[in-house]
Formats: sequence, C-alpha cells, structure tokens
Amino acid sequence: MLFSFFSRFGSSKIVSEDILSQDQDNSTAIFDDLTLLEDAVCLTDFTLFHHENHLNIDLLVFLPHYGLYLGEKILWNLQELKGASVKRLTRQSHASIHTHLEANEKVIYQKLQDVLSFDSTPFERIFWMKNLTSSEFETLDPSFHELLPKERLIFKDDSTLTVKNKLHALHEYQTNAFSKLKVIGSLRAHTLLLPTTTEPFGSFLSPLQQFFINAPIKTRSILSLSAPHSSGKSTVLIRKVMDYLLINPTHAVLIITPTRLSGELLRNEFIALMEFAAVKCNLSNLHFYVPAPDNEPLETTPIFLESTLIVCDDTHLLDPQILERISEHKGSRSLLLCGIANLPDTHSYTLDTVYRKPRINTVHFIHTKGALFTLLTGLKTHLETINSNLIMIIVPNHETLLEYKKAIENHLHIKCRILDDTFSLQYDNLEEITLSTPEYICGLNVPHSYLINLNYHDPLYYPLSLSRASDTVTIISESNLEG
Repeated sequence: MLFSFFSRFGSSKIVSEDILSQDQDNSTAIFDDLTLLEDAVCLTDFTLFHHENHLNIDLLVFLPHYGLYLGEKILWNLQELKGASVKRLTRQSHASIHTHLEANEKVIYQKLQDVLSFDSTPFERIFWMKNLTSSEFETLDPSFHELLPKERLIFKDDSTLTVKNKLHALHEYQTNAFSKLKVIGSLRAHTLLLPTTTEPFGSFLSPLQQFFINAPIKTRSILSLSAPHSSGKSTVLIRKVMDYLLINPTHAVLIITPTRLSGELLRNEFIALMEFAAVKCNLSNLHFYVPAPDNEPLETTPIFLESTLIVCDDTHLLDPQILERISEHKGSRSLLLCGIANLPDTHSYTLDTVYRKPRINTVHFIHTKGALFTLLTGLKTHLETINSNLIMIIVPNHETLLEYKKAIENHLHIKCRILDDTFSLQYDNLEEITLSTPEYICGLNVPHSYLINLNYHDPLYYPLSLSRASDTVTIISESNLEG
C-alpha cells in the first residue's frame, strides 16, 4: 500500500493499515465509461500471473495511443486525514524499500518482455483516491500536496472527461497505436489462443469464451460448457483449468478424456500455453484419466480422492455410467463438464464459435471398384497436387485398418499410422497419413480427411468425423447411399 511512501503521519492523526484495507466503495463506473470513450482497457483488482508470482494490481489502464498507467488505490477519506501530515521516507530508508508501484511495474515489464521478447510500451504511475473528492484533497495539510501531485490523482468525483484529460497529459500521444493484443493480451497470455504463423502474438478468445473462463468455480459447484464440434471448447477448457490452478496453486485437477491421445493433446496444449504465457503451474497437481473396463473404480483412485476439481472433456463420448459415478462420489469436489450439449442440473455456458469450416466433397463409387480403389486414386492425386501433410482417413471398423494401411504403403510408398487405444504420443508419432476408426479421433485436427463408408445416421461420430479437417473433407460412399 501507500505506506511505502511515508514514514509516519502527524501525531494528531495516524492512518492505520486496518483503515487502508477497508474498501466500501466498489464503484468503477468512471473507468467503465473510459473504455467506451477511449477504446481503453481498464482493469481493477487485477491479478497478474508471472512464473511463480501472483501480483495483485489495484488499477491498470491502457490507452492505445498513450500507453500504460499503473495505479494504486488509496482508501483514505477526509475524516481520517483531518489534522494529519505526511513526510517522505528518508533517503537512507528509501534505498531499501520499494513502493508497490515500483515493484509492480518491474513485474509487468518483465512479463511483457517474456511473452513478447521485446516491448517499449511507456508506463506512468497514478493514484486512485476512491473515497476522496478533489475539493476535499485541497483542504488537507500541504504536505499531502507536495507528496502527491494532483495531476496524478483520480478522485471519486472526477468525470470521465477529467480522467481522460489527466491521463493524456501524462503521456505523449503516439500516432501509431500500441497493440491491445500485445500489451493487455500478453499480461493475460494464459487466456489467449497460442501463436500461429498468421497470428504470431496469439489471439483473443471470443467474448463468450472469455466469459466462461471468468466464471467462478465454487466448492461443490457443477459447471457445463456446451458447443458444437470445431468450436474450440477443449481449447477453452484447458485455459479454464490453467486459470483455476493459477488462482489455487495447491489444488489438484483430474481431467477425464475418452481417449489417451485426446488427454495427451490437452496436456501438450497446457504445457505449451504455460511456456508461452510465462506462468508456472505445479504439473504434479494435474492428472489425466481414460476410462477402461479393466480399470479399478475411479472413485477409489488416489488421483480422484486428492482432486478438488474433476473435469470431463467430450462428455458425449464418455460412458454415462462414468458420469453417474463421478456425480455420486463427488463430495465437496467441483465438476466441470464439456460436451456438445449442456447437462441438466448444472450452471450452463454455451459457445457459438466455429474454427473449422471445411469444404466437403462427396465421391460415390460403384461396388465393383470399391472404396479402397477410390481412396487410393484420390490420395495419389491429392498428394501430387496439394503440398500438405497430416491427412486422416476414417474408416467404419477395425477390420479394414490393416488392409488400408498395407494398400496405401504398397501403392503410394508412404507410411501410415493406425490409431487405437494403445497409441501414445510418448512413444509414437503421427505420420503423414493417419488411419483410424471414429472413436479415437477426438482432439485431432488435420487439414484434410477422408471418410470411408461411415454411417451418416450416427449422431455422435459422424459429426465428429466431419469436424476434424480444417480445409477439405472427402466423403467416399457407395453410389446408392446419401453423402
């Protein structure tokens, strides 16, 4: 708090730390209005996560054409300050004591450096007098006026225009605006989408996605997130988990996924996000579980008993009995459920984003030539004309996997990888062409996929199969079937 600026108050009035901690006025309307007027970002009571540090920031304002303003909240009122005086810390004591603003500014600067590698956003310091008006400040002892320049003070009766003018006066106007994504996004980088070749600094989540991440997870609560395929629901889910572990570093999370591969992909995403965002979570508190018939009952396992949050991804692909047992034995644990439909008796959230809209081509074959011949012909043309990798071929049953793998490798001289319940990224790599049945493809994203004789009446796996590709989907089916 502001004590780091002062040695003591006059003997007639002493402001105690208890008084400083009282915050009865929670109004932030002045900053809400500023965001509309200036395209600003105003964060109050903001927690910055940087490596092991959890930094509480009273006020952080970003104006695109001016820079950052780091504020400290001062909760004194006129009654408490009447008759008080103040003096600066001595030079000797100031050498060993840093203000919160100085310490916070260093951490913010280092966070921007770690995420962006280079940053030149200017900082200015301000003070938010939540319980003091401008005229009341004028009645205080002159020592306050010497220590606290009025042009850096935001009073409770300041208008939005007054605040705007004060902030403008502290920074020089920049013709080229500073990037909101680079500055504010980097400070909350664990909620961004990871960088890509087209978005090298990551990208913001949608408002609905961010709203879900900001939703509190209370003890014993049950939250559900529903969204269509290709909506990024698992991407948002893993950011929600990271946010939870950053806020609750001693808690443990158990994530249940339909397949080992989907769990490994989520874990890889978590680690990549942690490194990109320059934050640190205790990975020993993050557990993954894949249901299997020969497993011991989930509710008796140490990872279940130790967890405070149970997360189920792709609930529509999990055995309903698993969900029933989790609900029955949840105790004081919180549940976070994610699928294509919200579950009853939960706090429900819905996403409307769609990240992949592939072009769908339908190819019919006649029985005498068969699906495999049609696939080999199409694959050969595809590989010759399109410079891409990671093609996925989805077939309806396990019996055809080895036949297709052998035919592709013999005729096209290219390696294939079969996905099954033993596949693990710890021991295997995804080849240029992946072969799988529908139940093992959740979590995978590829540019191109082939769907071979799949049952388009299947409400679970057919939509899932269609959603795995970002560019094109080729549906190969017999001529008497609909595509």
